[in-house]
Amino acid sequence: MTPTSFEFTLTLPSDSRLVGAVRGLISHAAGYAQMNDVARDGLAGQVVAATETAMASAAGVPIAIHFTGDDTTLAVVISFEASGAPPRAPSASAGDATVEWTSEDSRHVCRIRQRIDV
Repeated sequence: MTPTSFEFTLTLPSDSRLVGAVRGLISHAAGYAQMNDVARDGLAGQVVAATETAMASAAGVPIAIHFTGDDTTLAVVISFEASGAPPRAPSASAGDATVEWTSEDSRHVCRIRQRIDV
């Protein structure tokens, strides 16, 4: 554990009105992880896009968003109960960030990882 380490989970209804709250949380988490403004904004954009995709695909079921951070990485895992086909969202990699969509057991999962420059 370090002064910039954290872990928390948030469960939300699949209501697009809550996307702003998710943006605020990821921005706060990125600030806590001492990410620079460019990396913070890029990560927030990726998390918001994945959250919007999840909410559109979740068909009314709750969405879990798990945030973790340490000295090297800030990670966000968005998941929800699979009630149909997986979201039409591409996995991507850009610079120090990756976005990966998968289906695991009975859940659709998006893993977003941002390397933190030390």
